[in-house]
Parts: sequence; C-alpha cells; structure tokens
Amino acid sequence: MVVNDVQSLFSASLDELELTEKQKAVLRASLQLFSKKGFADTSTREIAELAGVAEGTVYKQFKTKDGILAAIITPFIQQVVPKAATEFLVSIEQSASLNLEQFLRTIIINRLTFVSDNLPQLRIFIQQALTKPELLQQFGKMLTSLIAGPLGKQLQKYQKTGELVNLSLTRIVQYIITTILGYGLAAILAGQPLEIKKASDEAVVFLLHGLKK
Repeated sequence: MVVNDVQSLFSASLDELELTEKQKAVLRASLQLFSKKGFADTSTREIAELAGVAEGTVYKQFKTKDGILAAIITPFIQQVVPKAATEFLVSIEQSASLNLEQFLRTIIINRLTFVSDNLPQLRIFIQQALTKPELLQQFGKMLTSLIAGPLGKQLQKYQKTGELVNLSLTRIVQYIITTILGYGLAAILAGQPLEIKKASDEAVVFLLHGLKK
C-alpha cells in the first residue's frame, strides 16, 4: 500500500473545507515553507510569493503568521491524522496472514517510512502538540481505534496461537507505539535521517523479547 505524504494529505484535506482558492494556496504554501525553512525564518512575503497572491491578501485572510499556523493545525487535527490512521489500519489488514515477527516488522517499517518521508512537516506538528491538548486528544482517539480495530484483532489472533503473551491489548499496543515513537521522535526533533532498516531490526528484536510467549 502506498503511504501518502503529509503534504499531499494536507492539500487534499483543504479541498474538503469551506475555504477560498486563495486561502488554500496560502495554507499550502505556508506548510511547504514552514517545513523547509522553519516557522520563525519564513516571512509572509515568501508565503505570498509562493501562493501567488499579494502579501496584503495573506494579512487580510489570516492576520498574522500565528493565524496561518493555527489554520494549518485545524485540518491536520480533523483530516490529516484520521486519514493517516486509516492508511495504517488498511496496511494492518493486508498483513493478517503474517506471523508475529513478520507482522511487527511490517507495521514498524510502515510507520518509520511515514516518519522518514515527512520529517519536516511532522516536526511542526509535534512541536504544536506539546502546547495544544486537542492534538494529543486526537492521538489518544487514534490509539483507541487501533486497539478496537484491526490491530487489536490481529494481536488477539497471536495470543490465541500462543505467539504473544497474554497481557492486555492496551498494554501491548502501548509497548509497540512507544517503541516506534522512540525512533520517530528522535529523528523528528533532532532533524536527523532515520535508518529505517537498522531501526526496524532493533525494534523487532526488542519487542519480541518482551512480547513473544
């Protein structure tokens, strides 16, 4: 399954909102520039030039750069995170025939690839998540859906076949997610490339040591 990048998911999400074409252009340009140059080093003039609008239009629509950032975060919460989660759930369903080790390797590579392909964009949103409870709540809902959905069912199957320890599904999913996040966050916050194969090999060995029955 193709793992879409955040920029594409974000661009598609804007088409589902009641925004003018100029507003969409400004937000797409802003995310691109914030990801490339950082929020502080991006000017409204650069945003206007990339969006193909007058700088006055940027101020008229969003007032300040902080206003632009707030307008970016909203579709990220409402559209991008759920769509990325849905793609992940589909990848889980497609891996249902694998054994536990193969399954863990597949989903870890899937998520680390997503992180690697979207490091600049995810850095913006992680920084915002530290100060915006609604972002953390969205991630909490995603975790709940993983446990109740295909991931939980797949883990139950491994418990029934004796491959997986009989811990609660919530605890097992927490172990898996926090292990993946450990590698992902280090790359996102440090701005360093992610060695997907090395990281996935280490993560699989670590998780199997604790989760294999």
